[in-house]
Amino acid sequence: MLLNTISFKHMLTNLISPRHTKMVSNLLLAGLLTACANTADTPSQSEVADQQALEQAWAEFYATLGDVEQQFRDSSIYQRDPQHRIEAYELLSAITNAAMSGAISGGDGSYPHFRNLLDPGKRIGIDNPDTYYRAANVSNKDGENVYIITGNRGTTADFLLELFEAANPQGAVSVLDDNHMTFDANGNFSVTLSKDQVPGNWMELPLQQQDLIVIARYTHANWDKESAGNIHIKRVGSEGIASKPSSAAALTERIHNATSMVKRQGTFWPDFADKISWLPENTLISFRPTGDIGILGQYNSLGHYDLQDDEAMIIKLPEIESDYNGLHTMNYWAASPDWVNTQSSVSWGRNGKAQAYKSADGFYYIVASPKDPGIQDWLDTSSTPTGVLMLRIQSGVDDKVITSTTPETKLVKLRELRQHLPADIPMFDAAQRKQQLISRQQHAAKRYQTW
Repeated sequence: MLLNTISFKHMLTNLISPRHTKMVSNLLLAGLLTACANTADTPSQSEVADQQALEQAWAEFYATLGDVEQQFRDSSIYQRDPQHRIEAYELLSAITNAAMSGAISGGDGSYPHFRNLLDPGKRIGIDNPDTYYRAANVSNKDGENVYIITGNRGTTADFLLELFEAANPQGAVSVLDDNHMTFDANGNFSVTLSKDQVPGNWMELPLQQQDLIVIARYTHANWDKESAGNIHIKRVGSEGIASKPSSAAALTERIHNATSMVKRQGTFWPDFADKISWLPENTLISFRPTGDIGILGQYNSLGHYDLQDDEAMIIKLPEIESDYNGLHTMNYWAASPDWVNTQSSVSWGRNGKAQAYKSADGFYYIVASPKDPGIQDWLDTSSTPTGVLMLRIQSGVDDKVITSTTPETKLVKLRELRQHLPADIPMFDAAQRKQQLISRQQHAAKRYQTW
């Protein structure tokens, strides 16, 4: 029809005088546009309502970001020092990124895929530099969805799967760790997510109207010798079936999930930091269960520090029987520093097979300080002059033993450090420190192909 119209327009152009040509062209164009408009589908009332709800949800999401920004600026953390004011906006950016890529763009669970949940560019929520976090969106609103997760265990010290509510990722709906999974001789596995239990590796996928998120955690104790496996997910019945266009209602729900996630950050982290600041400075609390804010079967100790350039804090840790023990620094916003390019984390235990050196007396000695202390196991606090130390014990832990354990700390002058350490603690020169940092960078490049 368009070709015929153009030919007709060309014929009229030859017949009509030049001064009338433009007027006729405009009339023809107006007629074409009117004809096209008349053939367009008129949206139903429900479609109009869905579109309005989508627009309102998007506006609420951005308004919530503004509210959280103000909550951050009003918090005691923001007033702490210039660095934490900068890091408030780093956190806000990371939260926005996580909400966009996860809750909104991660899909509704019809055709799920595992994505990077956290990475060197998204450091939020007490992120652990030793852990490779992957996540996929799932749902089971009619109780009929079944998902199959397949992959390889890899060689990391610990591996587990968790299921959370997408809008409120606090308190796992169900958990499956590697100590309760079966693998083939090559470390391959298959896990079923469904409402009803099935033989083999299984996680409960409850019937509920909220969207869910399944998280895979590969935790490294030795970066040089361990590597994460691969992981994939599919919804049973989606194979070979073309996807349908997104609906306004489904996208609206995912935006609401993102808004709920962001809104929670505005009060949780300032409150978290205030509670930490009540603790005595440069000390660590006894280990206690993470509970409903993290991994079931994980135990944590933490404390806050304020170290001057001529000071160092010695952290003395016992051998603890578990799959993984780790220690790292973070700011009061509970975000790790640039751990790829900073010596800001050390794993210990596993009878000396983790990163830290096991002294002849059976203990591990890790030193936190702004300046390099010249020993192997160092936590560089220069990028976070005042901050938080976080310790994790994961999987295979004796509850009675670990909850009665308190890490020992000692604040000393840097120049007197060697007087307070066993004689066998390895010294480290500038060349060794550079190689240590290169190893971190190489491991991160291998762990994350992109971020």
